[in-house]
Amino acid sequence: MRNILRQSALSAILALSLFSVSAPAMAQFAANSGQDTILDADDIVSSKGVITLTGQADIRQGDVRLLADKVQIYTASQSGGAIASTSEIDRVVATGNFYYITAEQEVRGERGVFTQSDNNFVVTGNVILLQDDSVITGDRLIYNLDTEQARVISDCKGRKCGQRQRVRVLIKNAGASESAS
Repeated sequence: MRNILRQSALSAILALSLFSVSAPAMAQFAANSGQDTILDADDIVSSKGVITLTGQADIRQGDVRLLADKVQIYTASQSGGAIASTSEIDRVVATGNFYYITAEQEVRGERGVFTQSDNNFVVTGNVILLQDDSVITGDRLIYNLDTEQARVISDCKGRKCGQRQRVRVLIKNAGASESAS
């Protein structure tokens, strides 16, 4: 798998809402990963090129984990059989209580979609990205694996959003607790 969200300058994060921090790629099911992929769920159905996992779906590959209420894996094969390799995966759609967890970060949202054709991973619905001491929130996270560029977007614009928030970045000051003592 490729790397997602590489380290970038703070000015780019704040000025452009483009985030690049170091972590394994969200599209962990890509063909270039040498690790086995394990699919767990209460129910798994394979039909006409779509494998559907329902009931606490849990997909693991190495130290990367994807959790959701329902995951649909769309394959190049229309046979309805098992996936022979991850290179056959065209698209992954995970809905309901979506989590993407690596050793370095955690992404939460209501829905996550990976598409092989454009190499994009999109997370929508109350998105929270946790990494190190930083927290980034918004309505949508778009990450391109080729360009390694991520963008967090909010549907609310301007300071008069009321209870709806714009994109927010919290960078905790690691030295603040030391200097307060």
